[in-house]
Amino acid sequence: MPEQFKAFRKVHKGLIRKYEGPFPVERRVGNVSYQLGLPQRLKIHPVFHVSRLKAYHADKEDTSRGESRRAPTAMITSFDKRIDEILTDRGRPPNREFLIKWLGLPESETTWEKEADLWQFEKMIEEYDQGLTLNEP
Repeated sequence: MPEQFKAFRKVHKGLIRKYEGPFPVERRVGNVSYQLGLPQRLKIHPVFHVSRLKAYHADKEDTSRGESRRAPTAMITSFDKRIDEILTDRGRPPNREFLIKWLGLPESETTWEKEADLWQFEKMIEEYDQGLTLNEP
C-alpha cells in the first residue's frame, strides 16, 4: 500500500493511488519476497512480501486503463532572497545541502538548503565548487 511509505505520508490518502506499477520483478528473495525494479522517485525499499504484490493483467481493449489522467504534481522551491555567501556544504548528491548566508540578513539567519532547491543559484554553486577544488592540496 503506497500510503504506508514515508514518501507519500505528506499527501492526502485520497490523492494516492491504491497500486503503483506495473514494475518488473528482478529476482526472488527468500521463499515469500520479491525484489522489484522501482524508479528512483519512489524512494522506498524494493523488496516486498507476496501479500503486498498484485499480478498485472493488461487490458487489451482499453490500453490507457489505469493510467493517470492528472498531471503529476510538481513542487518547485523558489527563493525571493539573494545569496550573500555559501558558507559550507554537507552530504553527497542527491542529498547535498549548503549553509547559506542570505543577503541583508544577520549571520543568525543562515539556513541549510538542499542543492536541488537552489536551482536558481546554480552558477554560485559551481563557483563554490571550483573554489573548493582550488584550495585542496
